[in-house]
Amino acid sequence: MTRQDGRAPQCCTAQDRDDNRHSLKSLNDFERGTLEVARCFFQTFAHPDGQSWMQSFDTARRAFETGDPAQYVFKILRVVQAMRIARRSAFCFSNPHCTVCAGMLSEGEKQLTSALEAVRVGKRSSAHIHALLLTEGNNPSQMLHEMRALCIYGAQLAHPADHGPSAVQAAYI
Repeated sequence: MTRQDGRAPQCCTAQDRDDNRHSLKSLNDFERGTLEVARCFFQTFAHPDGQSWMQSFDTARRAFETGDPAQYVFKILRVVQAMRIARRSAFCFSNPHCTVCAGMLSEGEKQLTSALEAVRVGKRSSAHIHALLLTEGNNPSQMLHEMRALCIYGAQLAHPADHGPSAVQAAYI
Protein backbone atom coordinates (compact mmCIF):
# COMPACT_ATOMS: atom_id res chain seq x y z
CA MET A 1 0.00 0.00 0.00
CA THR A 2 1.17 3.49 -0.74
CA ARG A 3 -0.27 6.85 0.10
CA GLN A 4 -1.26 9.37 -2.55
CA ASP A 5 2.12 11.08 -2.18
CA GLY A 6 3.83 7.78 -3.13
CA ARG A 7 5.39 7.15 0.29
CA ALA A 8 4.78 3.93 2.19
CA PRO A 9 2.25 4.24 5.00
CA GLN A 10 3.42 4.48 8.58
CA CYS A 11 1.33 3.66 11.58
CA CYS A 12 0.48 6.80 13.49
CA THR A 13 1.43 5.06 16.75
CA ALA A 14 4.76 3.59 15.62
CA GLN A 15 6.69 6.09 17.72
CA ASP A 16 4.66 5.06 20.78
CA ARG A 17 5.69 1.40 20.61
CA ASP A 18 7.73 0.01 23.45
CA ASP A 19 11.36 -0.85 22.82
CA ASN A 20 11.15 -4.47 23.94
CA ARG A 21 9.37 -5.69 20.84
CA HIS A 22 11.03 -8.48 18.95
CA SER A 23 12.15 -8.19 15.36
CA LEU A 24 10.59 -10.19 12.56
CA LYS A 25 14.19 -11.01 11.58
CA SER A 26 14.43 -13.35 14.59
CA LEU A 27 12.04 -15.82 12.90
CA ASN A 28 12.89 -18.56 10.43
CA ASP A 29 11.28 -18.49 6.97
CA PHE A 30 8.42 -20.83 7.92
CA GLU A 31 7.48 -18.84 11.03
CA ARG A 32 7.83 -15.51 9.21
CA GLY A 33 5.67 -16.67 6.30
CA THR A 34 3.05 -18.07 8.64
CA LEU A 35 2.89 -14.82 10.60
CA GLU A 36 2.70 -12.68 7.46
CA VAL A 37 -0.27 -14.71 6.21
CA ALA A 38 -1.90 -14.67 9.66
CA ARG A 39 -1.56 -10.88 9.78
CA CYS A 40 -3.72 -10.66 6.65
CA PHE A 41 -6.49 -12.33 8.65
CA PHE A 42 -5.83 -10.33 11.83
CA GLN A 43 -6.07 -7.12 9.81
CA THR A 44 -9.33 -8.30 8.21
CA PHE A 45 -10.88 -9.07 11.59
CA ALA A 46 -9.80 -5.66 12.93
CA HIS A 47 -10.87 -3.75 9.79
CA PRO A 48 -13.33 -5.87 7.77
CA ASP A 49 -13.91 -3.24 5.09
CA GLY A 50 -10.25 -3.48 4.04
CA GLN A 51 -10.58 -7.18 3.13
CA SER A 52 -6.88 -7.82 3.75
CA TRP A 53 -7.57 -11.56 3.73
CA MET A 54 -7.40 -11.44 -0.08
CA GLN A 55 -3.68 -10.62 0.18
CA SER A 56 -3.08 -13.87 2.07
CA PHE A 57 -2.81 -15.95 -1.11
CA ASP A 58 -0.17 -13.72 -2.70
CA THR A 59 1.64 -13.49 0.64
CA ALA A 60 1.71 -17.30 0.91
CA ARG A 61 2.91 -17.66 -2.69
CA ARG A 62 5.86 -15.37 -1.95
CA ALA A 63 6.61 -16.83 1.50
CA PHE A 64 6.54 -20.55 0.78
CA GLU A 65 8.64 -21.91 -2.07
CA THR A 66 7.03 -25.34 -2.13
CA GLY A 67 3.47 -26.51 -1.83
CA ASP A 68 0.12 -25.05 -2.67
CA PRO A 69 -0.25 -21.48 -1.34
CA ALA A 70 -3.98 -22.08 -0.85
CA GLN A 71 -3.23 -25.05 1.45
CA TYR A 72 -0.92 -22.88 3.56
CA VAL A 73 -3.56 -20.14 3.72
CA PHE A 74 -6.26 -22.62 4.72
CA LYS A 75 -4.11 -24.26 7.41
CA ILE A 76 -2.98 -20.91 8.82
CA LEU A 77 -6.58 -19.68 8.90
CA ARG A 78 -7.53 -22.80 10.87
CA VAL A 79 -4.81 -21.97 13.45
CA VAL A 80 -6.03 -18.37 13.68
CA GLN A 81 -9.67 -19.43 14.01
CA ALA A 82 -8.89 -21.99 16.72
CA MET A 83 -7.04 -19.30 18.66
CA ARG A 84 -9.87 -16.77 18.19
CA ILE A 85 -12.48 -19.25 19.41
CA ALA A 86 -10.48 -20.03 22.56
CA ARG A 87 -9.59 -16.41 23.42
CA ARG A 88 -11.91 -13.98 25.17
CA SER A 89 -10.10 -10.73 24.34
CA ALA A 90 -8.74 -9.15 21.18
CA PHE A 91 -5.40 -10.33 19.81
CA CYS A 92 -2.86 -7.52 19.50
CA PHE A 93 -0.79 -7.66 16.33
CA SER A 94 1.58 -5.44 14.41
CA ASN A 95 0.10 -3.52 11.50
CA PRO A 96 1.16 -5.35 8.32
CA HIS A 97 0.61 -2.19 6.24
CA CYS A 98 2.98 -0.02 8.28
CA THR A 99 6.59 -0.08 7.14
CA VAL A 100 7.82 0.29 10.72
CA CYS A 101 5.38 -1.98 12.58
CA ALA A 102 5.46 -4.81 10.01
CA GLY A 103 9.06 -5.56 10.98
CA MET A 104 8.21 -5.95 14.66
CA LEU A 105 6.49 -8.67 16.65
CA SER A 106 3.81 -7.84 19.19
CA GLU A 107 3.90 -9.86 22.39
CA GLY A 108 0.99 -11.98 21.11
CA GLU A 109 2.77 -12.60 17.82
CA LYS A 110 5.90 -13.63 19.71
CA GLN A 111 3.83 -16.17 21.67
CA LEU A 112 2.22 -17.40 18.44
CA THR A 113 5.51 -17.88 16.61
CA SER A 114 7.10 -19.44 19.71
CA ALA A 115 4.25 -21.94 19.94
CA LEU A 116 4.62 -22.68 16.23
CA GLU A 117 8.36 -23.22 16.60
CA ALA A 118 7.85 -25.48 19.62
CA VAL A 119 5.31 -27.60 17.72
CA ARG A 120 7.59 -27.71 14.69
CA VAL A 121 10.59 -29.00 16.66
CA GLY A 122 8.58 -31.32 18.89
CA LYS A 123 8.76 -29.48 22.23
CA ARG A 124 5.31 -30.35 23.55
CA SER A 125 5.57 -28.69 26.97
CA SER A 126 6.83 -25.43 25.52
CA ALA A 127 4.15 -25.49 22.81
CA HIS A 128 1.47 -26.07 25.44
CA ILE A 129 2.68 -23.17 27.62
CA HIS A 130 2.73 -20.72 24.71
CA ALA A 131 -0.66 -21.98 23.55
CA LEU A 132 -2.15 -21.51 27.03
CA LEU A 133 -0.94 -17.91 27.02
CA LEU A 134 -2.44 -17.37 23.57
CA THR A 135 -5.77 -18.86 24.58
CA GLU A 136 -5.77 -16.97 27.88
CA GLY A 137 -5.82 -20.15 29.93
CA ASN A 138 -8.61 -21.73 27.91
CA ASN A 139 -8.27 -25.13 26.24
CA PRO A 140 -5.53 -24.86 23.58
CA SER A 141 -5.92 -28.39 22.17
CA GLN A 142 -7.66 -27.40 18.92
CA MET A 143 -5.14 -24.65 18.22
CA LEU A 144 -2.24 -27.05 18.87
CA HIS A 145 -3.89 -29.64 16.62
CA GLU A 146 -4.13 -27.08 13.80
CA MET A 147 -0.53 -25.93 14.35
CA ARG A 148 0.61 -29.52 14.16
CA ALA A 149 -1.23 -30.02 10.85
CA LEU A 150 0.37 -26.85 9.46
CA CYS A 151 3.85 -27.90 10.60
CA ILE A 152 3.49 -31.42 9.21
CA TYR A 153 2.38 -30.01 5.84
CA GLY A 154 5.38 -27.68 5.77
CA ALA A 155 7.80 -30.40 6.90
CA GLN A 156 6.61 -32.89 4.29
CA LEU A 157 7.24 -30.33 1.57
CA ALA A 158 10.59 -29.26 2.95
CA HIS A 159 11.88 -32.84 3.34
CA PRO A 160 9.95 -35.08 0.91
CA ALA A 161 12.67 -37.77 0.86
CA ASP A 162 12.36 -38.31 4.62
CA HIS A 163 9.94 -41.21 4.97
CA GLY A 164 10.31 -41.48 8.75
CA PRO A 165 8.19 -39.42 11.14
CA SER A 166 9.32 -35.82 11.45
CA ALA A 167 10.01 -34.28 14.83
CA VAL A 168 6.48 -32.89 14.71
CA GLN A 169 4.91 -36.27 14.07
CA ALA A 170 7.18 -38.10 16.52
CA ALA A 171 6.38 -35.67 19.32
CA TYR A 172 2.64 -36.19 18.96
CA ILE A 173 2.45 -39.93 18.22
